[in-house]
Amino acid sequence: MMRSMVFVLLLIPAVVFSQKTPPAKTPPAASPATRDTAIAKLFEKPADIKWIRYFKGRFDDVSVVDIALGYDGKKCRGYLTYSKSGDRLRLDGTLEQSTLNLEERDLSKALSGNIKGVYNNKRIDAEWTNYNNSLGSRLEADELAVGQIQNYNCSDNKWACRYITRYNGARADMILIRMHNGSLNGYLWVESDAKTYDLHGEMDRDGNYEIEALLPSGKMAGLLQGNLQNLQSTDCNWVGSGEKRTFKFTQRNTYPLGCFDFADYNSSYDALYPHTPCNSCNTWLDQKVNAWLADCKQTIASQKKNATPANRNAQRASCWAEIACMTENILSGYLTFSDSWSKQAGGQSFNFDLRSGKEISINDLFNKGFNANTWLDDFAKRESPKLPHFAADPDYREWLVNEGFPMFTLRREGLELSTLFHPQYGRQTLLVPYASLKPYMKKDNPIADLVK
Repeated sequence: MMRSMVFVLLLIPAVVFSQKTPPAKTPPAASPATRDTAIAKLFEKPADIKWIRYFKGRFDDVSVVDIALGYDGKKCRGYLTYSKSGDRLRLDGTLEQSTLNLEERDLSKALSGNIKGVYNNKRIDAEWTNYNNSLGSRLEADELAVGQIQNYNCSDNKWACRYITRYNGARADMILIRMHNGSLNGYLWVESDAKTYDLHGEMDRDGNYEIEALLPSGKMAGLLQGNLQNLQSTDCNWVGSGEKRTFKFTQRNTYPLGCFDFADYNSSYDALYPHTPCNSCNTWLDQKVNAWLADCKQTIASQKKNATPANRNAQRASCWAEIACMTENILSGYLTFSDSWSKQAGGQSFNFDLRSGKEISINDLFNKGFNANTWLDDFAKRESPKLPHFAADPDYREWLVNEGFPMFTLRREGLELSTLFHPQYGRQTLLVPYASLKPYMKKDNPIADLVK
């Protein structure tokens, strides 16, 4: 944790004694590099310390940490402190030119991890690994100026934006969510293609992005490239199947992201999800995420793992959101709950009518006499063998048969059936065209504008 540098002002009273009384002598000022006594104590010769510097940053763009480092020309020593929990670890290593190598040690002085990277232009860019290199994280931290207090939040530089344009004489609609470490997800709907493409990609610090546009089968339809340094607009270039396209997108809406993070020696858990102008939708999302966070906290506490190198960062959990469709009237998507202590991730789909703020259920869509769940189950059993991995991968086949497609979302072209998220296979989906469902749907259903 950053320790404010203490400046001592020696107040010398006016001389009221006779001239025979020698004036008090001002003691020599302490070297600025040794005023942080906690750091100075880490060196055998504190007087040799050339500088002490303070940094604020995040692990994997999520968990906020404070770093204090001292340097004597060869050795680099200090502390790393988790901002939320206050857990502190000692750092000891070298800085040669811009190359930083630090050992991380816990309170018992046991090696709990290593930090290797560069310190350049007042910034640390490094990789953290645990004591046996079986776990890793990205560490980025910025140097603080003297007296600077920087407030970091896990929602910093995260956003959700909706973009619109015209392409090939029809509409195109793109949603992008910037997640941790510059990761992007969302969708691109191209009306003239009569398709929605799932988007997964990355963006660098300068705003340059590269995104795969995927078909429901998971096959890549195109590669999108452009720049989003200015979120107000982007010229998005599509290359795929021998075809080049350019979408000149303009931002229609931007949405803040709700974010929570906590980390200590043994554990870390975080959640990131959008907030919209629909208050009741936000309340629903908040409740689901808060319930999951409470479960994480309870599970971690009940496991009662000791703070040993073998347990360093062993308990990990993340919640993230995906938007499957957003129109003026509809918001649909997924929440995924993943953790290191469960084989299968959890999840929850959501479908909201933005006009009423109410959740849309299967019963809201279909006629009373129609058994929608049975019909959709039969559709999934009939269509899932056509998925790319089904025939070739027995483990995939077993997982798909056992888990099924328990969730659904509303897309522009149809109703999407979805599995839960799998660490190897990701999310698997099947699209049921509205044309197949229209005969069984209520005439006054909340998505009548999509069902044509």
